[in-house]
Amino acid sequence: MLLEQYSVIQLVTNRYQDRGVKTGAIGIILEVYGDEAYEVEFSREDGTTIAWFAVQQNEVKPYDESSLNAVSKQVSNPTF
Repeated sequence: MLLEQYSVIQLVTNRYQDRGVKTGAIGIILEVYGDEAYEVEFSREDGTTIAWFAVQQNEVKPYDESSLNAVSKQVSNPTF
């Protein structure tokens, strides 16, 4: 599925955790590179940029608020 510039996305891989973003990170598509990749900016809730880099199309999905709520619940209620 080809997403458009300025679409809000969610990362579906841990491939970029060394850059400060993990599975579930929310970002905004800044540039679309054909049907292969997107330039994405990942930010904190306060708007501070965490990282900005290109991702493959299959490494992101459209943002779904219900998915974010599920991730937030896991983080705020970790099981040890």
